[in-house]
Amino acid sequence: MNNRTTGRIESTLRSALNGSERHNVREAIGWDDSQVSRFLSGQQGITIDRIEEMFNAVGISLVTRKYLDAMATLCEVGASCECARNGNGECGARRQ
Repeated sequence: MNNRTTGRIESTLRSALNGSERHNVREAIGWDDSQVSRFLSGQQGITIDRIEEMFNAVGISLVTRKYLDAMATLCEVGASCECARNGNGECGARRQ
């Protein structure tokens, strides 16, 4: 018995393949309903050349941790902070 927590990608794929998106995802990867059912039950995998098509059809985009860290930093300090660009320090910083 598998006691792990279902991951976000797994739950997203299950939701898409069990919901109204099933037909679009199925067509994007060239599967029929029996293949989708076998995939969901763990009896069939997906080949490496079809993973991207499946993710695109479901709306999953993979990004690196480095990218996410950069985005988090930019959101915190402001990507187009006028104050910092003009040499006046960070926006919202307390001035003495």
